[in-house]
Amino acid sequence: MVVKWDDLNEGEIGPQMDHGPLYEAEFKIYADAGGDSNPIHQDVIAAIKAGNSGIIAHGLYSHAWLGKMLTDWVGAENVRSYGGRMVGMTRPGDIVHFQGKIVKKYEEDGEKLVDLEIKSTTKTFYVRGEGSADPSMSDEELLGNLAQGKITVNIDWDVSGEKKFALSFEAPNVEINPKRLVGDKALIRNWIRPDKDTIKAELLTKRKENVFWFGIIVLRDSIVGTATVAIPE
Repeated sequence: MVVKWDDLNEGEIGPQMDHGPLYEAEFKIYADAGGDSNPIHQDVIAAIKAGNSGIIAHGLYSHAWLGKMLTDWVGAENVRSYGGRMVGMTRPGDIVHFQGKIVKKYEEDGEKLVDLEIKSTTKTFYVRGEGSADPSMSDEELLGNLAQGKITVNIDWDVSGEKKFALSFEAPNVEINPKRLVGDKALIRNWIRPDKDTIKAELLTKRKENVFWFGIIVLRDSIVGTATVAIPE
């Protein structure tokens, strides 16, 4: 990708990159390469004992992907500074979106520089399924109704191994096919932080007449920070 100075504008999004869904095997590879063997990144029991809801990614692993976004954009030799703080956890199964917003564009000491606000945002699936709705309903209204939906989980089990699992989802003016409703791991472990996370819905396929596939997702910022890069001539 060739970055052109004249094409960059303050207030606009500059570099962007997606990675995922994440796999636990990635955390093992990173732990071996980076020397961080903390079991909360590889062992579910250890992670839960530490107060988490399951295995979490290394914070520096997510930082590394933010760094890759910058180096892919302008080259490693043109990154002048980069830093950030971790504000949320990243877990197996998450899809992570990295982006940089241009906040200042200027020249200094003979270089064309850009200051960026950078962040990584995780997208976690909770429920996926098939639904139907009036074809006259706009996509915007449909997604809004789905995002207001109510998820109900009933689990009945005993130590003998017998268990019953029932999942239901209700949303205004939407008919849900109960036979094609699936809950993701995050649903059972309840990873939602009501005061910090954003619950949204997205269409997983194009609407065909009144039928569609959808996902209920939770978005959370995991790293926020700043960076300064030089734009190569």
